Amino acid sequence: MNKIQFIALDNAAAQAIEMANLGASSTMVQTKGNDLKSLASSPGVETLLVAGDAATLERLDPKTLPPASSLLFYETETSKKSAERLMESGMVLIPVQAESLAALALSRALKEYESLLVESSSEDFSLGEESVREVFKPGAFNRLFYAEGRHLREAVLRMAHIVRSRRVSEGIAYVLHLPPDTPLFALDEALDVLEMATMPRTPVYFAIRFDEKGATRIRIAAFAVTPSGIADELQNRIDSQPTYLGKVAVIVEHFAMGKIDEKEMEKLCRDNGLDPDDADRLYDIFYVRSDETADLMRRLRESRSESERVDAVAKALSDNFIDVKILEELAILYRLSPDAIMARVQPGSR
Repeated sequence: MNKIQFIALDNAAAQAIEMANLGASSTMVQTKGNDLKSLASSPGVETLLVAGDAATLERLDPKTLPPASSLLFYETETSKKSAERLMESGMVLIPVQAESLAALALSRALKEYESLLVESSSEDFSLGEESVREVFKPGAFNRLFYAEGRHLREAVLRMAHIVRSRRVSEGIAYVLHLPPDTPLFALDEALDVLEMATMPRTPVYFAIRFDEKGATRIRIAAFAVTPSGIADELQNRIDSQPTYLGKVAVIVEHFAMGKIDEKEMEKLCRDNGLDPDDADRLYDIFYVRSDETADLMRRLRESRSESERVDAVAKALSDNFIDVKILEELAILYRLSPDAIMARVQPGSR
């Protein structure tokens, strides 16, 4: 069984820790002027620093923070700016999203953190190829998300929507609180949905906690590494695009206009589950070879029959001018059959 030491950095944090009603394996320590690195040096003990006041973060010096520990704080515009400064400490940063009461939000996050890292009962078990420590990323925001419902499917779909909208790409650790009589087939289906909600190759960790009290309400918490440093306006434009190609096109447009460089373009692609090679290909087609592209689009618009449009797209594919993803988009745009196009592609050209 793991042990956790919660270090309260201010009175608000101490209040939240007391409200969380933590288990016997957890202890609370108040700083009272003690050196933080010495407090966090206990072997075999997880250390979580807790800040409930934005002014606390402003006073912290990255050089005094223990790099192997975590910092949980109530997120405001002020505390977020201070936390960005503290990233150089190498700590795992866990911002807690705003609720009506800061103490309530902090206490819930503390309880979920404890539940994730500590097996509170012999009936508990964990699933996941990644270890929970491989999911948390130092120097990044590991945000807590929360969903609940009367039914497992209801809670899972809510959480899946949250994860997709937040573009989780680096890693995610789920904690599912379930009634002890939950059917295994329903649990297996729920885990599949949650895993599919993340981007490909995202590290995923599951902790299953069966509620011995037999509570009927399903609760799911998730600690997720979210991308940072992305301009909100640009990301909103990417998110608003309903198709894969549309998302790539927004990023390529910003690159072509000189608003982002090649490294930023690659990072945006990866953060959004897109292949950077597709961005390079799209840039070549619509900016480097724009005359040829304009000619293809003109011929498609002016074609008198569906057969002529199919021939034009098939030739572009045969000439390696477009790839399969762009073929699919053109097929949707002009209501063409992808199978009919592929049937006219010259053998050996792809």
